[in-house]
Amino acid sequence: MKYSEQINYAFEAKKPFVAYKNPNENKVHVIIQKNDELIEFDDFNSSGYVFAPFNSDEKAYLIQPDLYFTDEVKSFEFDSEFIENKEQEVEKSTHINIVKNAIKTIQDTEVSKIVVSRKEEVSVSDFNLLEVYNKLMSKYPNAYVYVWYHPKVGLWMGATPETLLKVKDGHFSTMALAGTQAFKGNLNPVWGAKELEEQQMVADFIKQHLENVVESLELSEVETVKAGSLLHLKTNITGKIHQQKDIASLVKLLHPTPAVCGLPKELSKMFILENENYNRSFYSGYLGNINMNNETSFFVNLRCFQFINNTIVLYVGGGITAESIAEKEWEETVAKSQIIKAVL
Repeated sequence: MKYSEQINYAFEAKKPFVAYKNPNENKVHVIIQKNDELIEFDDFNSSGYVFAPFNSDEKAYLIQPDLYFTDEVKSFEFDSEFIENKEQEVEKSTHINIVKNAIKTIQDTEVSKIVVSRKEEVSVSDFNLLEVYNKLMSKYPNAYVYVWYHPKVGLWMGATPETLLKVKDGHFSTMALAGTQAFKGNLNPVWGAKELEEQQMVADFIKQHLENVVESLELSEVETVKAGSLLHLKTNITGKIHQQKDIASLVKLLHPTPAVCGLPKELSKMFILENENYNRSFYSGYLGNINMNNETSFFVNLRCFQFINNTIVLYVGGGITAESIAEKEWEETVAKSQIIKAVL
């Protein structure tokens, strides 16, 4: 069975499923659960596919791998269409006000970074799940590209550049990912002080929280990576863990990452929950396989959207520091939403 047939079958039969493509891989993995039971995830010894929200006080879910397939991905050709951004002044002023509030909070308190996000709704009359998924895979070859569905929760799709945690044979890897600029043909651009500082904050946070918990902790040099038409700064982080139960500890330490929440984590998270004026739900949560083929592989749910009643709900955000300029932060979220709109 081809992955397209598997996805269509599961979606039409209203069976929980997930299809995903790993970064720089040319095959799609499909996991289908035979019944429509909504299984809550709270045990890191379980096996299956995890879909967890930003706020760990909310419920995470597990899709059981009753059926598991892999299939080669073909190359796709799509026309690139420009989608006009219909800027809403109310939305813009609301976002800018929250960003200004975040900057003031950073200046007045010990908080050094807050990630401020927003959602945007786009009406679609003829949403084609497979076509959009294929476009995402074509546009983001080096991202983790997924479509997740449960009849009792809904349909989510995305192409994330950020690994939360990978564990295999006692070795783990994660990354510090921060800073954003548009790709203009140069993979070695000049980065500003704000982006470099933001990246250093994230790397320092992960190092500080992991060095007393794991062994052989190593951080790579900072590199520029491309995700669609955006560039980011990334540090690869590796080490060793002792036991299976350490995975739960690492996830608790890392999630939500400074790239989607801020620093210090609890204070920035409190600001987000009190000021963003909407529920992030699974946006900036994490997702991926747990204990499948002796491996656990979680990604941060970025560059994602939800499909509800002929409406696409996009989620975009940006890291705010003391150096941020509110208007530019708004423009960054517009650029990020345009990238997602280009595949719809």
